[in-house]
Amino acid sequence: MKMYKNLVRTFLLSGEMPKSEKKNKVKFYITLGVIATLFIFIPCFILMAFLVGVTTDAIKEEALMNIAYQANIGNGLLLVIQFVCVFSMIFGFNIILNSFYFSGDIEHILPLPIKPKLLISSKFMSVLISESIMELLFLIAAFLGFLIVNGFNILNIVMSIIGVLTLPILPLVYCSIIALIIMKFTKLIKNKNNGLTILLLGILIIIGMVAIGYLNNDSITEFTHLLATGEVGFLNIMNYIFPSTYFLVEAVESTNIGAFIIYLLINAVAYVIFMMLADKLYIPGVKKISSNAFNSKKTLSQTLQEAKKTNYIKTYLSKELKILTRTPAFFSNCILSNLLWPIIIILIYLIQGQDNIIIEFVNHYKQQESLGLLVVFISVFAISAILTTSNSIASSSISREGKHFPFMKYIPVDYKTQINIKAATSIIVSFGFNLVYLLIICYFLEAGFIDFLVFTLVSFLSCVFFTYLGIYLDTINPKLIWEDELNSLRGNENTFFSMAISMIIAVVLGGGIYYLNRVILIPLSILKVMLIILLLMGMILIYHKVMTKGIENIEEVEI
Repeated sequence: MKMYKNLVRTFLLSGEMPKSEKKNKVKFYITLGVIATLFIFIPCFILMAFLVGVTTDAIKEEALMNIAYQANIGNGLLLVIQFVCVFSMIFGFNIILNSFYFSGDIEHILPLPIKPKLLISSKFMSVLISESIMELLFLIAAFLGFLIVNGFNILNIVMSIIGVLTLPILPLVYCSIIALIIMKFTKLIKNKNNGLTILLLGILIIIGMVAIGYLNNDSITEFTHLLATGEVGFLNIMNYIFPSTYFLVEAVESTNIGAFIIYLLINAVAYVIFMMLADKLYIPGVKKISSNAFNSKKTLSQTLQEAKKTNYIKTYLSKELKILTRTPAFFSNCILSNLLWPIIIILIYLIQGQDNIIIEFVNHYKQQESLGLLVVFISVFAISAILTTSNSIASSSISREGKHFPFMKYIPVDYKTQINIKAATSIIVSFGFNLVYLLIICYFLEAGFIDFLVFTLVSFLSCVFFTYLGIYLDTINPKLIWEDELNSLRGNENTFFSMAISMIIAVVLGGGIYYLNRVILIPLSILKVMLIILLLMGMILIYHKVMTKGIENIEEVEI
């Protein structure tokens, strides 16, 4: 047991972000941590608890009119935890694959007298703990919202806590079994950069979107009615794929100890099956990867013969873009993540139906009503800011170098140029997606050419400002020690801090513009000019900060 604990602790520590030893940086990060808690975690927690609570309350009202619906009171909670299970599989497969087969500790640990079962179980537990931390906020909020509305006692509180901690087990067991089978019996994945990881991620997202299609209803009222009747297709499908979720909700809803025992047994049986397969398949799969590791590598002479002199700025930019697009972890988290925002907006639109707030503001804008024009303008600024910071391209620009960080120090290219190229990479991707979304939005809004130009300028300036802000944060304490690319992003506090700051700025400036327009009655045209001037000033200030203090931070990093 001591060996097991030490292995789990070691694997967890390998993915953590190193803490700065300088007091001023520690204080700075504590301040940013408080900001992130206040403006990201707490609002998300309250929103999730509110949504589950409101949905549960609506289902209970339906159940009062029809006693047959009484058994479906927990369907709002069930929907949330099933979504959590789906996303655990989507993002868990890449983590499992990297942790089991492509982490740098494999070649050091395998020669040690450690049984395969102990090794694989400790790796699984480390992944489970790190995944649980990521999902903990949403699950606690969901169960809390449900218990407040449905009632609670000591027993269902205890069952909820255990459920929150153990819910990711089944999705991760599925991911682990799939990885074991693929790595043992096929040659589809030869290295961690293989495109199959992206393919599997895409397939899972498509399956999820097909299932989400069942949520397309005329109104939120009809949707809650379907939850009450149990006729939501997504729930029925997921009950077969993740049967443990049904019994967990049944146990918490009715304080049913029998259902809770079944929930625990399903997880236990799944884990035992996984360990039996791992004992037989894991080591052969690892050996197959090791034997094929160098088969496709070119010799140094071949590489030199194919090399040619070219513009170093173009080469560096090409290097940055290729790292983002050819590395599955970076591609899925930094590129594909930009596609989540329109999906979220579409889901909100579908759930609300035709008579919803989105349609209302679109109509206000088309009719040139002041409120519609104001809300659309603020939304363009806020979405541009959040999209730029949420994809973590800028806030992980230094961290992504990892063990190659000396490359930045020793190549004959000054830091200013390197930082500007990294910023250009973020701007190209972030503003590229922003521009596509602006074109679509302006088409549906039937916006004029002048409005489109204003929206584009505000979006571009926001993108540039928050790009350099993210880079500056990453220079303060970059996460350079990581075994695989995903760990350079997971646990990287700079991304959360960058998002928190962008939300604060969006709320302050957006709220200020709303107040000045609706209360002080300053014309929106003047406020647009004021925001553009503020963004320009902010962009100049943060650029100067990066080129002075940011470069000093990079120079202070020891290698």
